[in-house]
Amino acid sequence: MAMRARRLPKGRHVDPKAVSVPADYRVEVAATGLNNPSSVDFDPDGNIFIAEMGSPDGSAYLPGRVISIHPDGSTGIIADDFAGSLTALTYYEGAFYVAEHAHNGRIFRLFEDGSRQVLADDLPGGGDHPTSDIVVAHSERFYFAQGTRTNSGVVGPDNLWLADHPELADIPGEDVVLSGRNFESDDPFGGGRAVTGPFKLFGVACRKGETIAGDMKCSGGIMRADPEGEEFDVFAWGFRRPLGLSVHADGRIFCSDVGMKPQGSRPIPDGRGYLWQVVELGWYGWPDYSGDELVEEPVLAEHPPLAGKPLATLPIGSEIAKFDFSRSPLFGSDDVAYAALLGEHGKFDAGSKVVMIDILTGKVTDFMTNRHPGPASEHRSGGIERPIAVKFDRTGEVMYVLDLGMIDTSSPIPRTLANSGVLWRIVPQIYIRLGADLLKTA
Repeated sequence: MAMRARRLPKGRHVDPKAVSVPADYRVEVAATGLNNPSSVDFDPDGNIFIAEMGSPDGSAYLPGRVISIHPDGSTGIIADDFAGSLTALTYYEGAFYVAEHAHNGRIFRLFEDGSRQVLADDLPGGGDHPTSDIVVAHSERFYFAQGTRTNSGVVGPDNLWLADHPELADIPGEDVVLSGRNFESDDPFGGGRAVTGPFKLFGVACRKGETIAGDMKCSGGIMRADPEGEEFDVFAWGFRRPLGLSVHADGRIFCSDVGMKPQGSRPIPDGRGYLWQVVELGWYGWPDYSGDELVEEPVLAEHPPLAGKPLATLPIGSEIAKFDFSRSPLFGSDDVAYAALLGEHGKFDAGSKVVMIDILTGKVTDFMTNRHPGPASEHRSGGIERPIAVKFDRTGEVMYVLDLGMIDTSSPIPRTLANSGVLWRIVPQIYIRLGADLLKTA
């Protein structure tokens, strides 16, 4: 008996036959009709939990929520009264760690009855890149990734939140000394031109040798705390858009990151994706390095030592997102990470797929792709649109891929179409032949 798929939204055609995987695997549809989903996780009883970011639906806004899909195919809503988008979810011992992206970001412990406890608040949210993933490791401490508010450390007119929140800027994870470089841009408030320094409010210049104080609630960092939200500190920083975190079988923590782009007041010609091993107190180069390469005219006068080199580098436009390590021989060595590549709007050919990354060699191999490159809606095939997360079930023998959904390009700001998200399932053929009961092992 297969798990029933949730309803298909109007306009989203889904066809597993349009998706290509190696011959030893089969693609199935586990759920449809999801609303801008960001994260998926499982409990030992076979229940699936999904965090949705919410999205516009006509004149209304569908809020972020946590939903459940049960082994009998029924669904439920655990909580749907959040103040912002839900960008991360992980299930651990009867509760969820959930990230809310709003002006002031928050981390909750959410219980299955809908009650919740705030574990962290006043996070540097409201910017371009939200809190994006949560894992539990090392004596039950929770680790979460926080994105930056800007592309490369400088607030400018490219930051669409600027008009509503001119009081925001990026925050370093430790004290930094500035080189004195300032950047000129159009002034959307008073007209004319404005001069802005890195880590400064819009229109505020910096001076050479100026020190910007670091904070444990920083931009572009990985923070950690104990299960009660105490003993809070910065584990590592210097990331731009750290979309995914995963814990290796040996306890090491890894992070995916998307590099700076040629946009805004300080354009940087990068945009590649990176997979890093994260070490305690490590600095990973933002805003002056692309991977391990120093950019021209850096904004910091002094640099901490780089924590290392990327384990793998992904192409421009691939937009590496959330990933998981193999935990079963059915999917290979535990040194292989399976990563979702979202694809950058307008440059989807490098994304809209799942890749295998060998962390020992850095080799990247396609695993789940559309039979025609790019998002399925471009060729109306019914395949993948924008995969945002890969997650193995509790057995490690079944892979799930969360697909963000279709992009509405008719508005000035591209948005995900409501209820167009899909949860895909990839099952080894040998698993099917042996008659494994997916309802018990999901």
